Amino acid sequence: MKEVKWNLIIFSILLLAMILSGCAVEDNDDFIIVDDSAPARPRGVRSVTGDGQILIEWYPNEETDLKGYVIYRSFSEYKDYVEIATVGPKVRSYIDNDVKNGTTYYYAVTAFDYDGNESDLSPEIVDDTPRPAGKNVKLFDYILDPNRSGFDFSDANKGVQPFDRRGVDIYFGVGNIDGELTVPFIYATSDDVEMQDMGYTKSMDDVDMSPVEGFTFGVVEAIIGHTYCFYLPDNNFAKIRITDLKMDLVGDDVINAWVVFDWAYQLQKGNPELAPAKKGIMPVVGYKGGMK
Repeated sequence: MKEVKWNLIIFSILLLAMILSGCAVEDNDDFIIVDDSAPARPRGVRSVTGDGQILIEWYPNEETDLKGYVIYRSFSEYKDYVEIATVGPKVRSYIDNDVKNGTTYYYAVTAFDYDGNESDLSPEIVDDTPRPAGKNVKLFDYILDPNRSGFDFSDANKGVQPFDRRGVDIYFGVGNIDGELTVPFIYATSDDVEMQDMGYTKSMDDVDMSPVEGFTFGVVEAIIGHTYCFYLPDNNFAKIRITDLKMDLVGDDVINAWVVFDWAYQLQKGNPELAPAKKGIMPVVGYKGGMK
């Protein structure tokens, strides 16, 4: 009898411990483990700036019971995050098309499982400011074709403009170096337009930020594959990447010359971000995401 009594006591203690640790008991005395542990916070969150859109990416979680991810957005760095999308466990990115060029947005990602447990916000909080961009702008030599030689970043919808039109930032032309070598150039329309050759890049996106100092003035040589950054008189940054270039000579005379480039222009004054950019870590202290 003593042995039976001790067995009942031990069983009662074990049963109480199981209940207190988050387990439940069915009528048939089978124990069912209830999962109340949230997945790990998603890591490696980054953004890619676009024209009227922002791409959010993250590293995959490894939990076997992962059900998906929740993407949060805010207009403030450390508060007021609102769910904007939920995606499945195999999805690693999300494109936010509900954004306005020139406005800064903050993003974080959480992970959740099939039991409804959701992680805290990702340790990386990324900010992004979408900006307008365009492709295949073709400028002609300002002497041969002055009405199709200039470009105004802030009024890009007008396309190619005369190089001497008010507001034009840059124009294209051919000149000589030391009176001998004929070279194509990108010219600034005034000393208030600063420029910098960032060298050869495989794509426009290789240059994510404009420099904020060390610019040159007046003129840079136009080279296929090179990306150039600009600081403009209205305190905005811009960039171009030359994709094609042609210069035909007859003797020393230029008979045909043009350049083709892609461009991006940051609407937010003083912001050198030109996309895409890997953001720094800015943890949101004390904030926990919640299922909506």
